[in-house]
Amino acid sequence: MRHALIALVLLPLAACGGGDKDEAPTPDEPPAETGSAVTVPAEQQPLPEIVSPLADADPLTPGVYCYYRNDENVTEGVSITVGEDGGVSGSNFGIIHQRAADYFAAFSTELSNGDIGESAAVKFDTVTEVDGDTQTSDAIWYLGSEGAVPDGLDIMLMPADCDGLEERVQTEGSP
Repeated sequence: MRHALIALVLLPLAACGGGDKDEAPTPDEPPAETGSAVTVPAEQQPLPEIVSPLADADPLTPGVYCYYRNDENVTEGVSITVGEDGGVSGSNFGIIHQRAADYFAAFSTELSNGDIGESAAVKFDTVTEVDGDTQTSDAIWYLGSEGAVPDGLDIMLMPADCDGLEERVQTEGSP
C-alpha cells in the first residue's frame, strides 16, 4: 500500500517534467522553441505600427498652410510654408496642459530642411524648446489639405486659419 501511495504522488510530478533541474532555462536564456512559435514577453514585443491617415494623401502645393488641435492634454498649432522649389519649413507650437498631473509646459519646434516628394510625408530637421530645454532631432510629418499628422502618433491637427493662430493656441491652451 505504501508503494502504491508513493507511486500516486510521484506520477503527477513526473508528468510535470520533473527532470534534471539543469535543463530549466535561466532568466538570461531565451525560451525554448515549441513547434514553430516562440513566446516573447509582452515588454519585448514591438509596438504596433501606427499608419497615418494621410499616408496616401497628395503632397501639398506651394503656399502657406496652418493646422490646429485642442484636446485634454495639448493645444497646438502648426504653420507650414511650401516654396516653389519644393522646400518646406515651418513651426509647431503649443501648450501641454495635463491638469490631472498638474503639469503645464509651453513648447516651440522649428521645422526646417523639408522637401515635398511623391507623398504627403515630409522629413524635417527639428529644434524644440520646452521650458528652457533645447532638443535637436528630426521628425516626419504627414501634411495634406485634410490635416497634419506627426509620424507615429494617433492624432491629427485640422486645417485652421493662419491669422491669429498663435494667439488662439495661447488663449485656449492656458490654464
